[in-house]
Amino acid sequence: MTELAFVFRDRREEITRRWMTYLGGAVSDDYREVLESPIGARLVRKTLEDLLSYREAEDYQAAATLRRIGEEAAAEAGRRAALGFELTDLLSARHALRTALWDVLLDALVIGDLPTPGETMEQMKRIDVFLDTLALAEVGGYLAGRADDAG
Repeated sequence: MTELAFVFRDRREEITRRWMTYLGGAVSDDYREVLESPIGARLVRKTLEDLLSYREAEDYQAAATLRRIGEEAAAEAGRRAALGFELTDLLSARHALRTALWDVLLDALVIGDLPTPGETMEQMKRIDVFLDTLALAEVGGYLAGRADDAG
């Protein structure tokens, strides 16, 4: 069985290129500038590494792994809040990454690098839970960062 997380890891550069394209108009110019630097490539790499870590975790480890990844995402969002970036920028960037993943997935479908359609959809549901968890963690971390900044 092909694991989608590995498909994404192998196509990281393509995901990054497509993500950069989707950032235009989705995030503020200042935030896009930051993400177009090596910081953006590191964010994509970290997200894909975290996805692999989560997907490779044993069932009994998955919740703890996802919690750790969420805590790291929250801390990073708090740092970005302290730098003055908007929550909509963080969430729009995360959504643009999800769109880039779907695009790469469609490319992999065309060349036959995916498991059966049912298995692909089952894996994407789990990947969406992962991405949703990151987005929720970013919201919490952002709000905590703004509260710390105000206090």
